[in-house]
Amino acid sequence: MNGPSDGVLDLTAIEAQLIDAQFKAFPLTAEAVPIAAAGAQGWNALRPPFSTPVMVLKDTALTHNIGLMARYCAERRVSLAPHLKTPLSPQIAARQLAAGAWGLTVADTRQAAVLRGSGARRILVANQVVDPASARWLADELNTDPALELYCLVDSVAGATLLDEGLAAAGLGRPLAVLIELGAPGGRCGCRSLAEAMAVAAALRPLRQLRLVGVEAYEGTFPHRADQQTADGMRQLLNDVRSLAVRLDQAGLLDRAHEILVSAGGSLWFDRVIASLSGGWDLSRPVRTVLRSGSYVTHDSGEYEQLSPLAGRASDQRRLRQALELWSTVISRPEPGLAVLNFGKRDAALDRGFPVPFQARTATGRHDLRPPDFAVLSLNDHHARLGVPADSALAVGDLVGSHISHPCTSFQCWRLVPLVDDAYDVLGAVRTYL
Repeated sequence: MNGPSDGVLDLTAIEAQLIDAQFKAFPLTAEAVPIAAAGAQGWNALRPPFSTPVMVLKDTALTHNIGLMARYCAERRVSLAPHLKTPLSPQIAARQLAAGAWGLTVADTRQAAVLRGSGARRILVANQVVDPASARWLADELNTDPALELYCLVDSVAGATLLDEGLAAAGLGRPLAVLIELGAPGGRCGCRSLAEAMAVAAALRPLRQLRLVGVEAYEGTFPHRADQQTADGMRQLLNDVRSLAVRLDQAGLLDRAHEILVSAGGSLWFDRVIASLSGGWDLSRPVRTVLRSGSYVTHDSGEYEQLSPLAGRASDQRRLRQALELWSTVISRPEPGLAVLNFGKRDAALDRGFPVPFQARTATGRHDLRPPDFAVLSLNDHHARLGVPADSALAVGDLVGSHISHPCTSFQCWRLVPLVDDAYDVLGAVRTYL
């Protein structure tokens, strides 16, 4: 079996980019500073010349989360291909690979191109690819780099045929590895039955540009709640993944695979994926179970904190930590029970709840803020209405720190994020490409 990716990405081009007005909150200096030099400026993200709002990435929490998930997977003998759609940052990807990640997952070829720009050598596109332009990009990359491993998903004869035709038109010199995707009723992509999946697999045989290597599913489409119905639905889907891999192998439809890949795993139910898909295999080829969780890298104060296997009652060293914080300034106290902060929809995730205030920094020191006494009531483009007790001493000019409610859409608002220590001194800057 192939070992982990070599873990070496070339970040030179990214770190040579100059910090200018396109990057929110960062100081605008007389002579532009390259990203590589951000940590040498003596900056603190909560003090001038930084401005607010500013989203920061805590280095200690980031390092802890990457190491924790790496150990969690290693102990259970599964491979990790973290989904980079969360931060879409080659700098973070490099740290995950260095910690032992087998590969990297993305949602489309544009995201794959970002990682290829830094030299990533093993990428799973966890999606169907049917448009000619994306097929041409896949073919060009595979033809250019003989050591490159690219994977994508198929769930229909029509989709597989379009992909095969696109790759052939682009002159692909070696077949692209694909996995059959299984899906659940009412979910997203994926074959809805084992019979349908077997038919798709059989139809792949005469297609010269595609090579079937495994089976995939995404269990994150089930409702984000810990109830029996959700558990039963996931169990059935994951059992079907296992059954399909066995049937494909018995039918000889995986005979072009060097190893058989079985893959699933969002950021909520990865423990159930491991319980269902790791170990106990008796197939004609080695089996690699690939987990694709991504949001673990920063965690959050919302659903992941409530439902992740590495949150809740886990001990401090065995639980994920919130690595992202959004800091803003009180710009108005127009009513006794209201403070207005200078962040809004352009700065914060709101698809899974508003940011959660946790601390104020005032003239008298640091003060914990606890819900429901302090809670974001609504967001405009650049304003947040913060509900506060009528007698709150929170004043114009005070700083308010909030935990984020969803890492994916938080990173989407920030193209450059200061990497800070626990005192908020800037250690570097993380570029995102969402």
